[in-house]
Amino acid sequence: MKLTIFATTDIHGAFYPYDYFDGSEKSSSLLHLQSHIKRYRADHPEALVLTVDNGDMLQGDVWSDYDYRHRDGEDPLFAPQMINEVYDVIGVGNHEFNFGLDYLETVYSQVGTEIINANVDFRQHPLKDHITPYVIVEAETPHGPLKIGFLSVVPTQIMKWDAFHLEGQVTVDDMRLTVERIAEEVKAQGADIIILLSHSGMSKDPEHVRSYGENQTFLMTMIRDIDGIVFGHTHEFFPDPDFEAEIDNIDFRRGAVNGKPMVQPGVSASHLGQLTFELEYDGGWHIRDAGAQLIAAHSIEMDASLKARYLPMHQKVLDYLSEPIGHIEETWHTYFSRVVPSKAVQAVAEAGKKYALELMDRGEVEALPVLGFNAATKAGRDGAHDFTVIEAGEVTLSSAIDLYKHTNTMVLIKVDGRILKEWLEWSASQFNQPAESDDLLKPNSSKNGFPSYNFDTFFDLEYTFDISQPPKYSGKAKKLNDSERVVEMMYNGKPVRPDDCFIVPANNYRAAYTSFLRKAEVVHESQQSVRDIVTEYMMEGPDFEYKNPMTIIPSGRYRMKTATKAKEYIQNDSNIRHLEIIGDGFSWYEIDLTKEEGHDPSQEE
Repeated sequence: MKLTIFATTDIHGAFYPYDYFDGSEKSSSLLHLQSHIKRYRADHPEALVLTVDNGDMLQGDVWSDYDYRHRDGEDPLFAPQMINEVYDVIGVGNHEFNFGLDYLETVYSQVGTEIINANVDFRQHPLKDHITPYVIVEAETPHGPLKIGFLSVVPTQIMKWDAFHLEGQVTVDDMRLTVERIAEEVKAQGADIIILLSHSGMSKDPEHVRSYGENQTFLMTMIRDIDGIVFGHTHEFFPDPDFEAEIDNIDFRRGAVNGKPMVQPGVSASHLGQLTFELEYDGGWHIRDAGAQLIAAHSIEMDASLKARYLPMHQKVLDYLSEPIGHIEETWHTYFSRVVPSKAVQAVAEAGKKYALELMDRGEVEALPVLGFNAATKAGRDGAHDFTVIEAGEVTLSSAIDLYKHTNTMVLIKVDGRILKEWLEWSASQFNQPAESDDLLKPNSSKNGFPSYNFDTFFDLEYTFDISQPPKYSGKAKKLNDSERVVEMMYNGKPVRPDDCFIVPANNYRAAYTSFLRKAEVVHESQQSVRDIVTEYMMEGPDFEYKNPMTIIPSGRYRMKTATKAKEYIQNDSNIRHLEIIGDGFSWYEIDLTKEEGHDPSQEE
């Protein structure tokens, strides 16, 4: 008996083969992956084929936004229709909680597919009627039923990332301990083979593999009752020889770790994962051989009938997004925003600042200086296409969403000068020491590097980083040493003192997840998402002066990597020049920090 399990993870709403931000067809989408699954089933009628998803499907692309904004309408939501057509079993990812439990219940009430999660206790919420800890799928064979068990877990950090929605509503248990316990139960219920859907990355970093760590999948490979693993969350690829983890006992040919076949198929439907099991029966089912592989979406021929079926939905999304909401005078982009901020980054900070000042005017928040900050959520982490570009002229709803794609809620926190300095030390840590690397920036990686979404720019301050000193923090805000890179920090022309207090509009993820911000006082929690606040700000007509608050010393010429397409947006008098093409859509650039940058580099030439 051959068992084939097709797997996806971190789809993030990438259902249809269209880039709604630049208006072009895409070579990857869930419909591409569905086309392959449909064709495989037709070509292998003798094989047992199941399809699973490992979470983070409901948030990300504009289809997700459309569903959320039309949640109270009469028409069925898009995501449940996709799930019901493609999948046999789905797990729950951390981003599923971004919209709140009630919206998640609205979506899952329209899903007929099995939904599983083993380590979140939904207590009295109606979601408990839709989500079970595990499921056993039975397939009839000449030897009787073959029972395939599935269980799923999600990082406990959801209680920090979405505390506003989850605190007091759910409890979450450690992933590894839950998998050990539930897998034993599934085995006792007669499962012949057990597959884990682990919405967690694979790492040997002590911070991750300790109890309640975030990326525990490596530990799952050591659990006796688990026979195969689908993992995700960190948007990486496995099996892949370039997989960035110092893991023992990896067999890239078979796609196995510690003998367990496992697959992590990237992000945004870029790949389809496939677990294959050769089973034999001798009074009971046994695994004779097993392996894992990735199938790139761009290698899959789209099924025209599938695309046609979803064309009316695609058109609804286009109509929704094309509504004009504002106007900008110059092009905004994030190609160089990890070094020189652009208005695409600053606009989000200005929107949060305006929101805070309005609360102060109404007397709802203590009147203190407000510091707007932001980090580029799209700055190349997921490939050369992963940048925000809003051309000069008419601004549509899709443009506003592109400025801040996540559904994090807005919180206002009160910080003093001590906390603020640590915050800036964290941002300063994204830079390599000149003596150690000719690349100015650490890798834009969520696991072992410094992702762009953690590089915060404070537009109402002026500060200087001395990057000849060692970085104080890791990309995940873990303190590495007592070094200091922040040599100057000014507000309104005066040094910021340790006891000076400020109000900072932040997203709930940043406020809850960052270690040194746990000492900050939360003075306001909004039910509005940052994305909605930014959209409203853009509709009112953004009007702000471009600021570049950061100075880097030692001054000099540095190399940085960003998209090759960025060279189209370099002005003649810029301090940035293109050097050479690297590949995969990226190039090396030189940035001259001895030269004063007197304009926003995101303006088109």
